[in-house]
Amino acid sequence: MPTSHPEIIVVGGSLAGLTFALASASRGVPVRVLERTERKVLSGDNLSVNLATIAATVGRDPRLEPKLPVVRAYRDRHLTSWPALYRWLRDRAGEASGITLEEDKTVKSVRSEGDKAVIVFADGTTTSADAVIGADGYHSTVRRAIAPELPLARYAGYIVWRGLIEESALSRPVRWPTNGGLWIDYEKGHRLVAAMLPGRDGSLEEGKRQVTFAWFNAGREDLLRGTNCLDEDGHVIGTLAASAISADVRDELTSLVPQLWPQTWAEAVSFGVRSGFMRGAPIAEYKPERLTLGPMAIIGDAAHVLSPMTGSGYATGVEDAAILSEMLAQFDQSKPLSALLEAYERARLPYTRALVNHSKDLSAEFLRYAAGFHGMAV
Repeated sequence: MPTSHPEIIVVGGSLAGLTFALASASRGVPVRVLERTERKVLSGDNLSVNLATIAATVGRDPRLEPKLPVVRAYRDRHLTSWPALYRWLRDRAGEASGITLEEDKTVKSVRSEGDKAVIVFADGTTTSADAVIGADGYHSTVRRAIAPELPLARYAGYIVWRGLIEESALSRPVRWPTNGGLWIDYEKGHRLVAAMLPGRDGSLEEGKRQVTFAWFNAGREDLLRGTNCLDEDGHVIGTLAASAISADVRDELTSLVPQLWPQTWAEAVSFGVRSGFMRGAPIAEYKPERLTLGPMAIIGDAAHVLSPMTGSGYATGVEDAAILSEMLAQFDQSKPLSALLEAYERARLPYTRALVNHSKDLSAEFLRYAAGFHGMAV
């Protein structure tokens, strides 16, 4: 049995990166995680999670203390918020042996030199490792090194307005079951999704929960180009922070609320739109041609970008983490590490390409639906 492991650096300490780090450490493979921020602060997303799959992958059971706050969604899936899942993963990574977490580290570029991967930081310093795993999201720096001919995700033709609202800020509790479930509807060319989530303290008591909404809105290219979220070729290069959404856009959306949203959710959505708790995410899709190059590989949104309509974004990243970490745990050091990464690509690439095709089909179906109401070209 080998007495040492290759040096693995993970670029990106968000959901996919932390999941992979925990999966690797639980299998006895130490990793070093580089993250450009200190403890991310984001809001507005609900995520569908399979608790049993997360437990099997990361070696920590989110159903046990300290529990991940969730509500039931459907079948074996639960709902949680992006901030809740990030905090749970970040805290577990912070206490795990075998994980070195370095925050406030901005990676400028990555390249291969022989059998090593070299990382260049924004301050000009460098470091190297036996392998670099890119978990740095839809605008991945590592992907640019692996697939320079196809480095960016493309706009799918619609935006999702997202909000995460404290129920206590509303005039009355939302009449939706404490035990959860997604509310989904299509109305007048829009797709609407809402749910109740546990409060910041995990509470499911009425008045102490959180309300999440996702409002799918076709078009908006002019807005996105005007705010530098899209480049000239239709690639997604940014998102609409709350501060970037103009008063005119907020007024327009507020006027649509009573036409689209039922009374159960209307106050929460209006509050989110008006009070600045809403951001806009142009939906991006990325179908990979490759997942590896020499000592570099990509996982999660760096490897495949899907519409949230698939409900598979984070779940696919968990699968990436499980498969790659298990391969690393069984690594034969008499063979090049690049061969292991190529085996990872062979295992994952056909599936992820098929899943992006499915995402594109869902997007096209939604755009045809929206065009029927708004007379847009598809």
